[in-house]
Order: sequence, then C-alpha cells, then structure tokens
Amino acid sequence: MDELDPLLGCTGFDWDDQNALKNWERHRVTTTECEEVFLRSPLVVRHDSLHAKQEVRYYALDQTARDRLLFVAFTIRGDLVRVVSARDIEGGLPVNMKKRMPKLTSEERERDFWASHDSTEYLDWKKAKRVKLPNLKPSLKTISIRLPVSMIEDLKVLANQRDVPYQSLLKVFLAERVGRELGAK
Repeated sequence: MDELDPLLGCTGFDWDDQNALKNWERHRVTTTECEEVFLRSPLVVRHDSLHAKQEVRYYALDQTARDRLLFVAFTIRGDLVRVVSARDIEGGLPVNMKKRMPKLTSEERERDFWASHDSTEYLDWKKAKRVKLPNLKPSLKTISIRLPVSMIEDLKVLANQRDVPYQSLLKVFLAERVGRELGAK
C-alpha cells in the first residue's frame, strides 16, 4: 500500500475555524485558496514519516486558480482533508532538504513552525508524488437570497433552454461574474 493511498478516498474538507483564521492573519491565505490547491490536478504531495506516529501529515505544493504558489501542511480525518497550515512558496518550487525536521507535537506548534520556516529547508521534495484526488469536492454553504419573481422566471426560461436546473444555472452565472470581477483587479 502506498503512503498516499488514504488521499484517494478524501471527499471534502474539515475546516477548523482557528486554523483558517490564523492562515488568513499570518499569510493572507483563504480556505478557498487552500481548496483550489487540492482541487487542481495533479497535486504535488509529500508524506511526512516523522509525524506518522501521532497523526499522519502530508505536505502539498501547488497553485491556486490565480497562480499563487502555496505550501500546505495537512492531515486526513476520516475521509476529509484538514488543513493545518498554508503559506506562499518563496523562490519557486523546492527540491533539497537541508535541515532536520523538529518533532511537532500539536497542530498549534506545527502552524507556528510553518509560519516562520521555509519547507525547502526541511523537506526533500524530490520524494514528492503527483496525485489526483477524484472524489474530493469543494466545501459548500447554503445561503438564502431574495430575488424578484420575474428574475426567477427569466432564469427558469434560460435554464430550460439549456436543459439544466435553474439553481445550477444561477451558480454558473455567479461564478462567471465573480471570476470576471476578481480578474479585473
């Protein structure tokens, strides 16, 4: 069995509010950007054998949808990816391990460690593998919005022409507009 096999069964994300907040405060990395790293394919992943006795740790390198290079430390809980720490990769993709990795006994200590250390100095990225996570889905949140009835009826007509549910078409329209707005900045 390959050390990365548990990744293949992952279906979603387990977000810890404190981890998410600290990743934002320290590195301006959002949960959405972390998910983008995992949802792009294939993902560059390295198994951490040092912490395997406590809870298996993995490290990933990849880009967000806006080409931001990120380093992500994470674990797997059940069939969910739990991000421990995320930050920008400085100086491009790393290849050589130079220093011995300290033993990190908690998520808090690990988050603090990665907040101030470069993974290129501790991890041999030549041993990383490219993996695809076919079952992984982005986090979803249900919201409630009020729309004029006429807009909903127009949306239903457009959706019917495309043979899709109107809620799905609304998501497509929102995604396109959000992408355009973010791309314009």
